[in-house]
Amino acid sequence: MRAKLIWLAILIPTAYFLLVFLGEGIPALGKGGLNIARTELYATRSIQIVINLAIGLGVINLFAHHLKNIARHRKDWIYSVVVFVSFFAVTGALIHQYRIDAGCRAIETAGRTAAQRLDATLAQHPGMSRAQGLGQLTAADREALQQAEQLAETSRHGYRFEPGLLYANYIRRPLEATVMALLGFYITYAAYRAFRIRSMEATVMMLSAAIVILGSDSFGGWLTGGRLTAWADFDNRVLNSGMQRGLAIGIGVAIIAGSLRMMLGLEKGILGTGQGEQ
Repeated sequence: MRAKLIWLAILIPTAYFLLVFLGEGIPALGKGGLNIARTELYATRSIQIVINLAIGLGVINLFAHHLKNIARHRKDWIYSVVVFVSFFAVTGALIHQYRIDAGCRAIETAGRTAAQRLDATLAQHPGMSRAQGLGQLTAADREALQQAEQLAETSRHGYRFEPGLLYANYIRRPLEATVMALLGFYITYAAYRAFRIRSMEATVMMLSAAIVILGSDSFGGWLTGGRLTAWADFDNRVLNSGMQRGLAIGIGVAIIAGSLRMMLGLEKGILGTGQGEQ
């Protein structure tokens, strides 16, 4: 019974969104039938609610795990403290950034409204100067215009502290670049140690890798007078693009096959009937 419920939970939403995808050409599924556009809106909102609940559950589990590490002084528990410090620091920075953006949007909206009133006043009195038109506005409108102009001037020529950009440009991006550089180094080193030329296919792979690596570097281009760079560019643009298309086709076929297996109830591991359950 449990496996059947899980299978129905997979089959019904999958069949529904398949009908949504194909239903544009089927009148019975449109306004005259199931009104599929409205039901699609409800389904999408339900999915968003489930996603938000899953994110909240993940945060709760993360906090519970690291709180246990800190309370019991497990090995490397200091990194759990780093997790909490980083989480609350980034959350605080993003909240502060949201408040800054909200204030800027309010200033821009008020300034735009005041500018429209000023333009309307000047249009009604063609001979009136801008200074005289400003005098016809209220004190609140004049202040809104002044704040909007100051904000625009600061955005063009000045500096405004934005914690969100500080986090993105000077903390997250350097960390991402460092992690990717370390991963690239270790992947290259592991490939160098594990790779052995034992067949024709392995030889072709090694030659292609050597051409691309040396051709992408200025030393390789200088060493061969630019010919290696042209070969590496041909490998990247022509040969690699064909491989990418073949890989995309294979991935697409695998996704279709896996989806059909889940819809038909043949994927026993997902349905929980892998071992000992018939």
